[in-house]
Amino acid sequence: YRGSDLWVEGVKAADLAARLGTPLYVYSAAKIRSQFERFDRAFGAFPHTICYAMKANSNLGVLSHLARLGAGADIVSGGELFRALKAGVPPARIVFSGVGKTENEMAAALKAGILMFNIESAEEMDALERVAKRTRKAAPVSVRVNPNVVVDTHHHITTGKAENKFGVTAADAEALYHKAARSPWLRVTGIQAHIG
Repeated sequence: YRGSDLWVEGVKAADLAARLGTPLYVYSAAKIRSQFERFDRAFGAFPHTICYAMKANSNLGVLSHLARLGAGADIVSGGELFRALKAGVPPARIVFSGVGKTENEMAAALKAGILMFNIESAEEMDALERVAKRTRKAAPVSVRVNPNVVVDTHHHITTGKAENKFGVTAADAEALYHKAARSPWLRVTGIQAHIG
């Protein structure tokens, strides 16, 4: 704010609204770049890929800006896969998360050559294996392990406790990794967890 006026990167927001109309969504490319670079520097020389969770904001301008900075994308649907690719995110920096993947979405992601699928259940792994076999392309997988930890957050948004619907137990994950290692259509790539 300068006085009572909101400014974005040296431009008065009211002037933008007058010129472009409302509702108007304005994003600061400088702030996005600053935050991305800060996070990226935190990993130092350690090899890493930062994947932006598209469910937070799937605006193509924001996504393409992040892609140019080197970000990948964390997607939860075929529509988000389409938008990530359209925004210029390289497939090798796309991670497919979420509990609702369809076999058609899995096939599209395999065809695109994404980095990995975060698997949430034995049934999902079976479905991905079927799709990989049908498309004759091994699927890179990681298993989402539910860490069964309690965090100080609102009870409606917790994801890391045993009673939450996300991920599998450590014992189930071990069995899924053994199954994936035996399959010619699944390629173990990583492990995933989210404490909420």
